Amino acid sequence: MVTVPVDAIVDAATTVFVLSTMLAMGLELAPAQLVNALRRRRLLAKSLLVNLVLVPLVAYAIVRLIPMSTGHAVGILLIAMAPGAPFGPKIAEISESDIAFASGLMAVLGILSVVSVPVTAALLIPGDVTADPLGIAQLVVAVQLVPLVAGLAIDVRYRAVSDRLYPPIQRLSDYSFAFLLVLLVVVYADDMLRLVGTGTLLASSLIVVAALLAGYVLGGPTRTTREVLATTTAARNAALALFIATTSFSDPTVLTMVLAFSFIGVFVPVAVAGAWRRRPRSDGRLVET
Repeated sequence: MVTVPVDAIVDAATTVFVLSTMLAMGLELAPAQLVNALRRRRLLAKSLLVNLVLVPLVAYAIVRLIPMSTGHAVGILLIAMAPGAPFGPKIAEISESDIAFASGLMAVLGILSVVSVPVTAALLIPGDVTADPLGIAQLVVAVQLVPLVAGLAIDVRYRAVSDRLYPPIQRLSDYSFAFLLVLLVVVYADDMLRLVGTGTLLASSLIVVAALLAGYVLGGPTRTTREVLATTTAARNAALALFIATTSFSDPTVLTMVLAFSFIGVFVPVAVAGAWRRRPRSDGRLVET
């Protein structure tokens, strides 16, 4: 009987999750949403600044200030430099914010991350860690840009096909995410528990809160775009970070840190979005949950 290594199962599950998620994102995204995001040039510029520059720099400063192992620092930096969480529009839906802008921004960040992630990795990853920016760029193109663009192209050219493909692809993304989450928790539960008291969870929380505040401040004059930029910035692209961690770094603490950060990066924005959903309306009533 052939025994399949756990690492190989994690790699395969991560690949399926990322590819199906990016393809579903492309199939669901309306081209008008992408165009609308591009037209809001000032807001888009601030969105790119906070997502591609400020959050990675804040993460770099924090991992330098709080003592931690190199592997943990790399894991934190890796997810901090991965923008464009696929579930950004879902969080916007929870807070009843600008879903169209959230979808367009998610697509723009997904495309630009092909350049931003390898460049940021080359600049910020500690010098004693072997990181291949070109290899990371190829990974981002293969697992994020190609399925995203393919989904967009199918949606534009063959809308009926897109409508039929989206439900099963989205279900594959959901099921693979659930499977991957359980698998990673089972495999790395002890490693994540050992993070308690190391300062790494504090560092992750500080980065997420800083990203949330920076996004809200730079999110423009309207409440709905401030909320979108806040939650989109705080919720980093865990799918991409997990894939890079499993394929480009041999140190298991990198993946452990990405996973731990991911939990914080999902919980905080969703909790804040839920609180915003119950904000008072102009007439003093609460929004129904």
